[in-house]
Amino acid sequence: MKKLLLPFYLIHCLAFGQSIRYSPGTLYTGLGSYSQHFTQSFSFLANQAALGGLSKTSAGLYAEQKYGLKELSMYMATAAIPVNRGGIGIAVQYAGFSDFNESQVGIAYGKNLGRVSLGIQCNYNMLHIAGYGSDAAVGFEIGSQWQLSPAVVTGIHIINPVGGYFRNHSSEKLAAVYQFGAGYEVSKQLFLSAEITKEEDQPVNVQAGLQYIIVPDRFFVRTGLTTATSSPFFGMGFQWKNCRADVNVRYHPQLGLTPGLLLLFYGKQKEEL
Repeated sequence: MKKLLLPFYLIHCLAFGQSIRYSPGTLYTGLGSYSQHFTQSFSFLANQAALGGLSKTSAGLYAEQKYGLKELSMYMATAAIPVNRGGIGIAVQYAGFSDFNESQVGIAYGKNLGRVSLGIQCNYNMLHIAGYGSDAAVGFEIGSQWQLSPAVVTGIHIINPVGGYFRNHSSEKLAAVYQFGAGYEVSKQLFLSAEITKEEDQPVNVQAGLQYIIVPDRFFVRTGLTTATSSPFFGMGFQWKNCRADVNVRYHPQLGLTPGLLLLFYGKQKEEL
């Protein structure tokens, strides 16, 4: 059944300009973006302003197989490096297979201005379809975050509000996306997060999640839900010294399970000036 649905999924991606960003992987890896103590190298993909509070260098790898189909596999690699009251992020993403695939290379910068952090990212997006060739488009993202209290962070993330047209097909463009997010650090062990997303030509989507640290600096669980497809996700992670490994899964009522694997590597804590 899932094999029969694959051509329709590819047509949907072409017709509505979906981005490789909106997948089970980004829901899971982006959890923690609106916080001070739960961020990592993938957090800036959900809001570039998260780089403003970066305290240590980190790098990560993520892989998933959407609905168990190798044709819908996705791979991501990121690195986040703190600089003076800010940070630089680099991300590479690939989704699909030889006949149909999307890829993206992005570089981001975020700055901490006190209670407000700002961020920006520039992306080079590539699309390949067998029989039709390849195309590319340049897009950008901007993000802001506000520290309302020591425990509460809110923010806005805007993707491709203007431009983003493909080079060889000027009538086609990258979808514009508008997000509002908030995070609440209930304690050093529990974090709650929610985002409202409006993608161009798509209904409003709400996604919410939590992370609970069962054993400090060792073992935690994450869970959440996205309303667009009524799909819950769940994951658990184990940290050993400066390395961390997560396994996660998302369930779609019609298409089934999407398994994922995340690896993170941390550097030394940044010294405060």
